[in-house]
Amino acid sequence: MKKVFVIAHTHWDFEWYFTRQDARIQFIYHMDEVLRALKNNVIDYYLLDGQMSIIDDYLESVPENASELRKFIKAGRLFVGPWYTQVDEMVTSGESMVRNLQQGIKLSSELGRSIPIGYLPDSFGQNHDIPKIYNGFGIKNAVFWRGMPKEKSARYFYWTSDDNSRVLVANLRNGYPVGVDLMESSNYPDLLHKISTNTDVNNLVLPVGGDQRPVDFNLKQKIKEVNTSQSDFELVEGTYPEYFKELSKEKGLPTYSGEFVDPSTSKIHRGIYSSRADLKMLYDRLERLMTFEVEPLMAMAQFHGIMTKPGVISQIWKTIFRGQAHDSSGGCNSDETNRDIHHRGEIALQLGLSLKGYLLRKLSSNVTNKMDLFFWNPTVSPITKIYKTYVITKSPKFELIDEEGNEVEYQVIKQDKIDKAILRHDKEEMVPDYYYKTTVAVALTIQSTDWTGILVKENIDSKNVESKGSHEIENDHYQISMNHSGLTLVDKDSGKIYHDFLTVEDGGDEGDTYDYSPAYRDWILSLNFNDSEIKGIEGKLYSSLSIKGNWLLPVDLEERGKKEKSKKLEYNLQLTLEKNNPVIGVTLKLSNNVLDHRLRLVINTGINAKNSYADTPFGVISRPVIDPHLKDWKEIGYHEEPTSIRPFLHFANIHNSESSVSFIGLGEKDFQVVGDSFNSLAVTLFRGVGFLGRPDLLRRPSDASGLQTKYVPTPDSQLQGDMVFEGGILISKKFDPSKLQRAHNLLSVDDLFYQNQDIDKFTMRVQYFGINKNIEPLIHKPLVNIKADDLVKSTFTSTPDGTGLVVRLYNPSKEKIKNPGSIRLNLSSNVKILNLNNQVIENGVDNIKEYELASFNPGEIRTFGIYPIK
Repeated sequence: MKKVFVIAHTHWDFEWYFTRQDARIQFIYHMDEVLRALKNNVIDYYLLDGQMSIIDDYLESVPENASELRKFIKAGRLFVGPWYTQVDEMVTSGESMVRNLQQGIKLSSELGRSIPIGYLPDSFGQNHDIPKIYNGFGIKNAVFWRGMPKEKSARYFYWTSDDNSRVLVANLRNGYPVGVDLMESSNYPDLLHKISTNTDVNNLVLPVGGDQRPVDFNLKQKIKEVNTSQSDFELVEGTYPEYFKELSKEKGLPTYSGEFVDPSTSKIHRGIYSSRADLKMLYDRLERLMTFEVEPLMAMAQFHGIMTKPGVISQIWKTIFRGQAHDSSGGCNSDETNRDIHHRGEIALQLGLSLKGYLLRKLSSNVTNKMDLFFWNPTVSPITKIYKTYVITKSPKFELIDEEGNEVEYQVIKQDKIDKAILRHDKEEMVPDYYYKTTVAVALTIQSTDWTGILVKENIDSKNVESKGSHEIENDHYQISMNHSGLTLVDKDSGKIYHDFLTVEDGGDEGDTYDYSPAYRDWILSLNFNDSEIKGIEGKLYSSLSIKGNWLLPVDLEERGKKEKSKKLEYNLQLTLEKNNPVIGVTLKLSNNVLDHRLRLVINTGINAKNSYADTPFGVISRPVIDPHLKDWKEIGYHEEPTSIRPFLHFANIHNSESSVSFIGLGEKDFQVVGDSFNSLAVTLFRGVGFLGRPDLLRRPSDASGLQTKYVPTPDSQLQGDMVFEGGILISKKFDPSKLQRAHNLLSVDDLFYQNQDIDKFTMRVQYFGINKNIEPLIHKPLVNIKADDLVKSTFTSTPDGTGLVVRLYNPSKEKIKNPGSIRLNLSSNVKILNLNNQVIENGVDNIKEYELASFNPGEIRTFGIYPIK
């Protein structure tokens, strides 16, 4: 007889086609039923969807029920955590995932305990790094639904990552709502047969619940009916911890590895990575702001006498987590909901930018060396780069002097003369009071986790490098020119010439907010930058090429089907080169006035590719340029076309033994290798659609996703208006994922600087407020310097208690790194090995200033706690 563990649960999307407020009210009353059912022993156990955000909202509204909630959680009857939100696994950074779990486990533990199960029943695909993330939190078991390929059909299996981390998986092949049939149908044999296919185990799981499903008060009765009606299966009320304890005893379970993004048992929505590009760019910016700027800056500030503010950090991260829940991140929501997601993100961005601005100002407020312009390096490695900053002066002429008294060479990019006269209704009464805001490029080297100062001396001729106009720009690595045949790129390192190396593709999109799908009568247009207005600035430190024009496009699907064009879409492309920088900066500004279309930036790589490469939360993945089931997906029963559109976090790449071409993204999230020889990278900028869900798409036949019986118009998802897309292109002789992550870090981090001046009090909003000087004079206090070029420096932040520092490194390669390098410390410190939840798992070494790193296995993540001895 097989044993079936019946798991009572609910799946609670906290926003979707309804708003967060709608779901919040429903959940408040739902919890009344849950607590009553547990109190009266109508049900023995209940699972609250593996996410704490809904409980966070609930306790804010109903704080008086906290003790009742805590009672059942401690008793092991109500299960909460471990996530804060059910994250989208494909377009969320590793550090964001880690903090999501940290927050979820913290809050659930405060209520009694966190369920030790990696529970993501509805995410649109499973990332191959998930096992090692779970293991980093001591989680050994996982539950999910979507993504298993046809060839990996076992219902229960072990899932491994490239570092040999492993979790035992219960794959809900029939979906998390499968158990609803137990409550609403009497065809028990069919249900029991359904959940016992594709496995030989004696212990099965049957989740009973669904989207916002109320408590099933007659669950015990139904279980009894099934048990008395047959003798092959015994149904018992159970929990996932109990279930996995029994499942782990089963012999012969298969082991699988890799990502799972196939639509074999459900839709997977490979076209969702580019839905609502505006939301994805906003939340990507928030991730970068917190991980690369605010948290490191706050960690440094605590050693300059400025207290950490973990509450504010947590508040911002919680907003990020809500925006990265699978539906919220996907953008597959009503316009009303997406407006809420966007507004929350903007509020969090204001908080983060204000926090960064305050710290930069406070750190610069108590200066003894007469410097007045300060630059900060928030990374754990030295930086030599071109910094772009603005200098406020009363005179148009000035020189920059470094801390050793040497004049610093700089290049003026732009200078504005600004009048700050007292405003009067009659402008004739205004007394002019002019100053200059000069944007400059300056070459600086800053030690890791440290700063450098510059003195601004006015009314003095300086080593100002001139900028000159040009239709051609170059630096040490590249030469870029624009002529009648398009953009030409010369790679000086290899001597290769790339003609027409950058174009744009426009095509119809008759999909929905879940999926890209080509128009039934499509017309694909290849767009170049000919007949444009070209302005170039060429200088020794910084050069830019601005290309401004418009493309004539079909206004909608009807016009596209007729192959007619009536709308001009304006664009402004800016390409930038910096001295000694191998990354080409790309900024494309668009004013979208066209409906139901997709725009992609196409990079001609000159490489005939068989596989593409992209970064993942803590690694790299290789994928074939053509999905193995692209031709037979309908015959084998896939729910949608397994397109070769793929997600990436920070870079997309194709390479061979001689050359590597990468796009480094700042919020763009999907790409495809295209061309007759698969020699071009097509990066989706955005796509506009007008409905939440549509039925019978070309690449997703049958019912609409989301709501099957109602069209929900989403005019906001057409993304009309101005948009800005940023990124970079890196060409090198070999593929180096660590180098690419460093390049992404440098490209994505704003140049951190602050000028002490009282001429313009509006360089940042918080500058208008008065502050006292910092209690400690600003002196050099470098903290950490990591010499390990083959490793990715994933995070640098404060420990939760504010007594130390957290540094996380990982090996993105498939090879073992035997001698990775060392961590050098300015202060004698105790170094400990932490898990991903910042708990000490190995004592390490005490009272040292240099820590030699042990070898890193392929894909390995390692977290260090550094505790300076004061």
